[in-house]
Amino acid sequence: MNIQASYALLEKILVLKKSTLFASVTTSELRAVAAVAEELHFRPGELIVKEKDIGDALYLIKSGSVTISKLVGGERSVDLARMEEGECFGEMAAIDEEVRSATVSALQECSVLRICKENLQDVLRENPQIGIEFLRIFVKRLRSANEKIEVLLSQSAVGVK
Repeated sequence: MNIQASYALLEKILVLKKSTLFASVTTSELRAVAAVAEELHFRPGELIVKEKDIGDALYLIKSGSVTISKLVGGERSVDLARMEEGECFGEMAAIDEEVRSATVSALQECSVLRICKENLQDVLRENPQIGIEFLRIFVKRLRSANEKIEVLLSQSAVGVK
């Protein structure tokens, strides 16, 4: 491996280690993840993943920020969340065989690490701790969705009276 490739691998390991998903994973285990992670770059407004496309990878934001949006009523796009450096998206589609549940676009110049589904599943088999971190992320996002549903229901109940 040449010096440039070694530097790129080390840089990916450092990015992974700073993320909430991979923070508890040892550096030697991260080497395997970094080796299969592909770095991609996006301009502001550029689509990273599109709702209803087949999901095939997990993405970790290396730099920049993204917005997650969903079509409502087939025509109107609603922003659901904004994600920053160190956060991940695409984990649902990387686990199951379903289509993407939302669209993700770069808000500014953005670099992400992409880990394809097959490689991610190998990593999860070898590192159960990462699976536990996935569960924590799922639970956090489910709680957030439940809070939003509760707010929407209370707003609609007020509107009905």
